[in-house]
Amino acid sequence: MSPLLLAGWLLAVAAASVLLAERRCARRRTERIVRACHELRGPLTTVMLALDAGDREPAARRDGRGELLPAVALELARARRAVEDLGAAARGRTGRDERRAVDVHALVRDLVAVHDVAARAAGRHVVLLPGAGDAVVLGDRARLAQAIGNLVHNALEHGQGTVRVGVAVRDGAVHVEVADDGHGLRVPVERLLASAARGQRGRGMRIVADALASHGGRLRAAPPGGGARLVAELPAATPVSSRAVPR
Repeated sequence: MSPLLLAGWLLAVAAASVLLAERRCARRRTERIVRACHELRGPLTTVMLALDAGDREPAARRDGRGELLPAVALELARARRAVEDLGAAARGRTGRDERRAVDVHALVRDLVAVHDVAARAAGRHVVLLPGAGDAVVLGDRARLAQAIGNLVHNALEHGQGTVRVGVAVRDGAVHVEVADDGHGLRVPVERLLASAARGQRGRGMRIVADALASHGGRLRAAPPGGGARLVAELPAATPVSSRAVPR
């Protein structure tokens, strides 16, 4: 092979490699943008439903603690984080997470409150099961709200009956379980995540799994009890005083 022909082949291979790398980068950027839009739509829809229910039923504006406002504020924080992710994706970057002590009981309580008000329009309910113990993790509160909020939303969208959310601390980990009375998962969680990775259905689950993984946690399915039971598992932090836990 002549030197000129060899040089031509090398240039062609190099150009193809660069083009392939650019296409992969573009796909990753597009997927980040699509995920951010998916996550932005969810909390805004929930807030609109909750506010509409509050207008129709003044009593629905109150949760077990008093005002629904903190719960709505949490959903808006999720939406703000999605906007930040969208801006970062447009620049070819990934969003940055905070690392602070997060009271998972308080986080889940707010998520349950706002989703329950929104679910009433369809005759559904979201309830918080009794829990005990310090459920504190180190992480980004808005990002964790994305993960757990998507689990609750999926249970309302694809499940049936009352959605039950529980928080427990076992073996150095915080477990947040979301269960419904539907037909359960049609395919294993692993297949859903793999499908989402290929740009197919299950993007909400992929958001959940990635958010948990960034906190050293994981998403798993518990043995079904008449419906789907999904568990967000996170490493527990050293217990801190209530004054040190941000709300």
